Amino acid sequence: MQITSVVNQKGGVGKTALSVGAAAALAERGRRVLLIDLDPQGHATTEMLGLDEVPAHAPSLAKALTKTWKGPVEELIVPHRRSNIGPGGAFDVIPTSPGMFDLVRRLDQFRVPGWQLARVVQFANYDHVIIDCPPALDVLTNNALAATHGILVPVQPDRTSIRALRLLNDQLHFVQQALNRPPIPYFGVVPGLYRRPMSGYAVAALEQLRQFGYPLLAHVPLGVVMNEAAAHGMPVTTFAPETTQAVAFREIAAVLDGHLARQGPSAPVPEDDFVFEDFITQVAHARNQNDNGARKKLYDLMPKRPRG
Repeated sequence: MQITSVVNQKGGVGKTALSVGAAAALAERGRRVLLIDLDPQGHATTEMLGLDEVPAHAPSLAKALTKTWKGPVEELIVPHRRSNIGPGGAFDVIPTSPGMFDLVRRLDQFRVPGWQLARVVQFANYDHVIIDCPPALDVLTNNALAATHGILVPVQPDRTSIRALRLLNDQLHFVQQALNRPPIPYFGVVPGLYRRPMSGYAVAALEQLRQFGYPLLAHVPLGVVMNEAAAHGMPVTTFAPETTQAVAFREIAAVLDGHLARQGPSAPVPEDDFVFEDFITQVAHARNQNDNGARKKLYDLMPKRPRG
């Protein structure tokens, strides 16, 4: 199983369109594909694929990441039935849920990358997992980077994208060092969201990206067909299979399949990390049982999980 994170902290560069398009094109090739909508805004779930958010009472990705729900990953998955699927393939989705916004607020205080997402998906039965990351270098993106085998980065052909890539590289180094994990490779940089013909400014910006050594993949230019496909809750590879955008997503899918063919065995996901809140919960419980003095309730002032 190969995990690919679609990431760029710069908003409005086409992350969700790339995530959905690449996932759908892989399923069209007969691959079993799981798309994870890690963005609390949920554009992949509701806007691009026409799926519902997870109800508050149901198992959800937010509950799985915080271990308030510990069932099998299959219970989080929703099949997308309005896509062209090749023989033996599948296009499934883990939708976003309202609890994702609260999850960011709760976990971001620790600022340490974790393996929570990797543990949620480690036993999933898929060829490819595509993660649609939020437009931020936050705890959710760090979780995706911890789990990933490589990244796809959508960019607009302008000089602000070059700065964004530099900041992303700093974040990659931080995650690698914090988790002592192997380097995270670029599966490719995908230029998009520009009008044709390309301006001289855009051409110059792309040339700069090439000089930095990033692998540039097929372009995904602006086109109203992307909005029309989303309005029907379908990926563009199904809605308008002969368009420039659909052809580009198939070329990108072929690149991802090539990386899968060369991928070695995945490293095991580490055991559970030390969780400060769990430690304090245990200490507070022991203190309240064994100490009758003035310090009995001292640890009740510190953050801990409620006892179920």
